[in-house]
This record gives sequence, structure tokens and C-alpha cells, in this order.
Amino acid sequence: MKKYLIAFLPVLLLSFQPDANPLDAARSDAARRSTAQPGVSPVAESAVDAGTTVPIDELKPNMSQENVEKMVARLLTTYHYRKVRLNDSLSSVIWNNYLKEVDNSKSYLLAGDVQTFEKYRLQVDDALINGDLSAAYSVYNVFRKRAQERSVFVQEVLKKPFVFTADETFNTNREKAAWPKTAEEQNDLWRKLLKNQALELKLAGQKDSAVSATMSSRYKNFDKALGRIRSEDVFQMYMNAFAEALDPHTNYMGAPAADRFNQEMSQSLEGIGALLREEGEFIKIVDVLPGGPAFRGKQLAKEDKVVAVAQGDNGAMVSVVGYRVDDAVKLIKGPKGTVVRLQVRAADALASSLPREIRIVREKIKLEEARAKKEVIQISDNGRTYKMGVVNIPLIYRDVEGQRKHEAGASSTTADV
Repeated sequence: MKKYLIAFLPVLLLSFQPDANPLDAARSDAARRSTAQPGVSPVAESAVDAGTTVPIDELKPNMSQENVEKMVARLLTTYHYRKVRLNDSLSSVIWNNYLKEVDNSKSYLLAGDVQTFEKYRLQVDDALINGDLSAAYSVYNVFRKRAQERSVFVQEVLKKPFVFTADETFNTNREKAAWPKTAEEQNDLWRKLLKNQALELKLAGQKDSAVSATMSSRYKNFDKALGRIRSEDVFQMYMNAFAEALDPHTNYMGAPAADRFNQEMSQSLEGIGALLREEGEFIKIVDVLPGGPAFRGKQLAKEDKVVAVAQGDNGAMVSVVGYRVDDAVKLIKGPKGTVVRLQVRAADALASSLPREIRIVREKIKLEEARAKKEVIQISDNGRTYKMGVVNIPLIYRDVEGQRKHEAGASSTTADV
């Protein structure tokens, strides 16, 4: 899950990180030129369309990431307010965090995979100090393999409509569940998972053919998103697992996330004025920013799920279920004055309820309403009048780029207060 409340230290570390591996960049550029959708690799596209297993290149760390890993380990253990020591105990916490980042639903990895990874559990502290990322990438590459196997299984299952006559149950809370021990157990888990999702769509009024089409599209989108995962994404997950082991509000951000964070913190952006995050297969609203069009129109609320996005008043809805948050943001953001339409499901909506459609005109959002304000109010007590000063701080902000360039009037919560 991506968050935006973070410690500044990891953000500053990104200035020491050189460009990504040229080979990775070349592959990414080739993917953009050869597909209709930016960032979708030809390999992932062919795997989805053909419904067959196509080998995916293993992701590997580069020297830059290894150097940054050592630097982050040194700085966080030295300057973080908790002053936590890197040891076997912390290693175990980091390892649990990382497994949760990779397979939060415990539905892709097998119990045997997780058991094989146990050799890394107490080695994380040494690996961080020495710039060794082999464990992180080993786990994620196995996850990619398992995810591809699940993709083939899903598309095969969706060829036939589900029958809801059997008396069986499915626990949607997988937090305390065990990883499946065998492929057969995993297949049964996924059959129930898919059946549960199909039932939700059926209760919402969709016919069997529409249910199959919706779910097939949903998982193809997920496959595309998986194909867009890059080495730096894995690195961010792993370093995040480390940072959050120290404190839940400390996060490491890669360059794209840092750029987005800086834009939000500067109190200037073009869009609808909402922060998003990935949670499972859904894109959720983290916050609705004061001063933005979504806030003024009272059309969105925290924890709402965005299920589809359309451009303009007549554009077709594009499902964003299974999308990466970066890709969903690209669809939702746009030039001021343009229209975006969203299909949104409320956080407390019943499974049978249909998503509502909302229309928002994008704006250049300076977010002055979100900056700290002062007010002097008068109060009376026992016949005497007193003046009370009030400083209202709606949220924390800082124009990082403006302050770095020593621009006059660069905003920050500290300066305004």
C-alpha cells in the first residue's frame, strides 16, 4: 500500500541515486513504442492475450540501488528518532513486512516457497549494511512466477459461468490465514476467491456473460500492471519494509513517488484534488484535499473505491481495478478546465450496490485553503472579554523544490505558522 505521510529523510536520499540501469530504460522505451498503452511490456501483453505462459525476465538490482541501500541503512539507524539497532530481531520484523508487501493476501506464494525464504529472515540486517539485495529480488521473482501461473488458471476458470448451488464458505480476511501448501489447495482457494467476486457482481445486477467479461478484463489489467513492475518498484517495497519496521509513518519513496509527493506538498497541482492509494486490486481515496473541486463538490470521501475513469463528457469508462496507483493517477489528472468522470463505490457500499458516476472539472489547485491560517476570536467569561488567537493547520505541506531553489514565498507549514 502506498502512503503519503512519511519522514523527509528517505526522500532526500533519492538525490544521491543515479538514473536507472540503461538496459532497463531501453526495455521500457521499447515497450512504450511497441504497445498502444504506455508502459505495458510486449511480453506481458502477449501473455495476457494468448492466455499462455510466456517467460518474464527476472528483475535484478543495480549498483545504484545497492549503494542507496547501504546509505539508507546507515542514516536511518543513526538519525531516526527511535535509534533502533539492526539485529536479528529487527531483521525478522522487516522480513515479515516485506512478505506482506509482496503477497498481502497469502494467495500467490506457496507454503514451500515461504519456507525456502526462511533462510533470509535473520540475514536482513547484514544484507542492509552490505548492500545485498539478492533476498528481496529472489522472493519477488518467485512471486512473479506464481502470479503468472495464477493468471493462466484465472482465465481458464472464467471460461465457464459459476454455479452457486454448493454449500461452501470463503473467508475474505486472509491476514491470519496460512499460505496454501499445494497447487491443488491454491487452485481451490482461487476458485472460491473468483466465485466470491463473481457473486458480488451478480448481486449488483450483472448477467453471467457480463460477470465473466468484467472479471476477465479485471485480471488482464492486473497482469498488465504486473508486467509494468520495474526493478525500482521492488527496491522501494523492500526499503519500505525496512523503514516501516522502525516506525509506521516512516517510508522510503522511489523517484516517481517522490516527484508526486513534492507536487502535493508544494500545494500546487492540476486535477481533482484527491490523494489515492493502491489497496489490493482497488484504487482508494486516501484524502480529499481542501480547496480542490472534489472537496467543494462533496462528491468523494475517504476510503471510496474508484473503479473506472472516463475522459470528457462522452469518453468510454476504463476500468482501473487492478491498476497501479501511478497509472490510475495519469487517467484522473489532466489540464485545468477539462472534464473527468469517475465510477465510485462508497467504502460502506453493499456488494449489490452499483457504483455511482460523478463528473468533475479539473482545476489548477493552489490549495490556499489548505495553508495555515490565523484568526483572532473574542470570548466572554464572567463579564470580561478576552481575545484568543487560533492557528488552523488543515494539513502539513512544504514546497520542497521552491525552498531548494531559494524561491521567495516558497510555502511551508513552519514558515506560515
